Amino acid sequence: MTAAQEKPGNPTPAEQAVRQMSQRLVEAYNDGQAQAIASAFLPEGEAVDEEGNVYRGRDQVAQIFTKFFEKFPGVKMTLDVASVRVLGSGLAVEDGTRKVVTQDGKGQATNRYTVMYVQRDGQWLVASARESAADKEPAPHERLLPLAWLAGDWVDENAESVVLMNCRWSEDGNFLLMDYTVKIQGRPTMKTSQRIGWDPLHQRLRSWAFDSDGGYGDAHWTAIDTGWVVKSSAVLPDGQTGSATLFIEPVDKDKFVMRGFDRILGDTTKDDYEVTIVRRPPPPSN
Repeated sequence: MTAAQEKPGNPTPAEQAVRQMSQRLVEAYNDGQAQAIASAFLPEGEAVDEEGNVYRGRDQVAQIFTKFFEKFPGVKMTLDVASVRVLGSGLAVEDGTRKVVTQDGKGQATNRYTVMYVQRDGQWLVASARESAADKEPAPHERLLPLAWLAGDWVDENAESVVLMNCRWSEDGNFLLMDYTVKIQGRPTMKTSQRIGWDPLHQRLRSWAFDSDGGYGDAHWTAIDTGWVVKSSAVLPDGQTGSATLFIEPVDKDKFVMRGFDRILGDTTKDDYEVTIVRRPPPPSN
């Protein structure tokens, strides 16, 4: 991918020319060439930043970019071009998102932009470049809110075992913490600690689990209309690996159904299963 990530489809010659000018602006920006950026504007062109400040004419555009590059030497920009529309003879509009990162990588900003190009003397030049704040990314806590109903105490009880579950928010609110205790004949046999949170690398909800016997695993969570699909993988204490697909379907605020499919342990396929998990009532008050 080039610095301007294009999505052109089947561009016309005019669209291609506009995209080429957009790419030249990115190159001039990344080289810190304020004058080259200003020369891509019409003499009467304007630049409007996300705070509404207006810079008119090539001199003002050159001045503001010169000051910016002096303050942030080595800053780099990438564009995600959403569309280029040729509106008529000699007029085109480009929309997209731009990301700016400082040389040390610690400072960055993402804004939406709209650039209006005018063709003059056979060359596409910027008549107006406007920026606006990009939509704010949800915080990790907000990403987890669709799973907030899991908070509380739960139990799955059958003839062979009892599984007790407790789910609560972490102190920072960025994770859901789950503890599982498996009891057989009233005696704890396995404990598992799980942390559910937003994975910014893969842009999805993810969980990490650690068993009291030394095993561990992780899973990706995907929301569907009726619940959640959880694709999990695990490593057992003896080094065997396993995987499974879980389907979690809330029935009401106090009950959900969990189904397990495609369960593989080492080279062995395990049976599917279905359990109903209910919320534990609060202990009776004294």
